[in-house]
Amino acid sequence: MHQMRVTIVYDNRALPGFKAAWGFSCLIEHGMNILFDTGGNAKILRHNMEKLGISLDAIDAIFISHAHRDHAGGLKGLPFRGAVFVPPSSKLEGVKIEEGEFLPDFIATGERYGERSLVVRDGNEVVVITGCAHNGLEYVLHTAAEYGSIKAVIGGFHDFRDIAMLRHYPLVVPCHCTVHKREIERFENAQPCRAGGVIHL
Repeated sequence: MHQMRVTIVYDNRALPGFKAAWGFSCLIEHGMNILFDTGGNAKILRHNMEKLGISLDAIDAIFISHAHRDHAGGLKGLPFRGAVFVPPSSKLEGVKIEEGEFLPDFIATGERYGERSLVVRDGNEVVVITGCAHNGLEYVLHTAAEYGSIKAVIGGFHDFRDIAMLRHYPLVVPCHCTVHKREIERFENAQPCRAGGVIHL
């Protein structure tokens, strides 16, 4: 059984040698390679991808959480020819999908406030990936729990306040756009988010 891996490609903070910028993107490797969001700048995205050894040709699809520039801006200038999955309400070019499984083990939450999140099934467990969580982290977690036991929550948590509930999950990685990031990072189950970082699941 292959191990799932999530690589942070774009974030406000970065490991040495990588470029930091306001926005988010990560690569999910789980049977296929899905790029979640594209950050705000294609040059920075490409720089970090090259440093990580990620080729555009190796990406099977791109999933955009919402149309804000810091999450979808990198699409411009990215010569990607595969499927780009976009929120139903967005004006972005791509495949508009409703809630549910759109690729094997990759599940989209319903769209709220222009955003949806990604749930990745791994046997009886799931990994939750969020962009900014403008759609409400509590809603996302509630939806994800219908598909399996949540083993990790990775991404932006926006202004989510009930942070104590995040202690209940094996792994929490608060990224770009998380208001209470410092408090969450003090949790024993938390891991810092940096462009260039790799999370093994």
